[in-house]
Amino acid sequence: MLQLWHSCNLGPSAAEGFSTDILELFTFSLPFFDRKGLILAFDDEKPVGFVHAGFAPTADLSGLDYRQGTLAALMVLPAYRRKGIGSQLVRLAEQYLAEKGAAVVEAGGGREKNGFYVGMYGGLQPSGFSESSAAWDTFFSRLGYSPGSRTIVVRRDLFKSRDPVNARLIRNRRQVNLVITDRPSGQPWWWFVRFGHLDSLRFELEERASRKIVASGQIIGMDVFIPKWGVRSVGIRDVFVPESERRHGYALALVLEICRRLRDEAVQLIEAHVDAESQGGLDLFTSANFEPVEHLLTFRRTLSGS
Repeated sequence: MLQLWHSCNLGPSAAEGFSTDILELFTFSLPFFDRKGLILAFDDEKPVGFVHAGFAPTADLSGLDYRQGTLAALMVLPAYRRKGIGSQLVRLAEQYLAEKGAAVVEAGGGREKNGFYVGMYGGLQPSGFSESSAAWDTFFSRLGYSPGSRTIVVRRDLFKSRDPVNARLIRNRRQVNLVITDRPSGQPWWWFVRFGHLDSLRFELEERASRKIVASGQIIGMDVFIPKWGVRSVGIRDVFVPESERRHGYALALVLEICRRLRDEAVQLIEAHVDAESQGGLDLFTSANFEPVEHLLTFRRTLSGS
């Protein structure tokens, strides 16, 4: 499987140069890994492709929802493509999911639905299949899938761009303190099984006068990508501002404070995943000098008999 991963030209969003220990840590050791959902294709004794089927979490993120199937990964060696191997792997995965009770399947998983390959694919997280790596829309359309979610990967090179400056940002910086903690609090089971083995920090902006938290977010280490990208990288996620504190520029102030701290720690690249339909999210990161670099796609299909 490791050789397959490194030989399948998975595109810019796939880590490379790692060992089997990473596959074990990010996939096989997870409490919900089921070997029956990992299906390999062989030419004699040579593995030439695989599909990995799993399940999305329940609404409260405390377990798996067996009605919602996912295709966490799909790959075929370049020399064996256009021979029907990928299509057969998908059909076998659908059969496995249906037998476990799935009514729908989402290929690529989506930003919070894929429990496998976190830290190995997609950058910050496996939010879908990399649009630039294959004609996924054509492939899944032939199999009866409809377009699902589209995630925009945005990145900023902290060594090449300057922080924006305006009166509101200066005022906010004077009125708040930045609080950093390395102990995640209040995170559900699904967060821990996906991100618990990665370095993470929580950032909060605290209003000095009232001690209220006016913005929060977290960063996740992306060290597995260092051999491929050649720089230290982190992902930023879960940027949140309470309803009563919105429209004051706190979200942008938080993102820029995170960028400053990471630059001081010699982190060069910072990444975020934004729903393509979230104009507010795109505006936030564009204002912080992030640029779109990739699209991650998912595809949905209702399973027959469901």
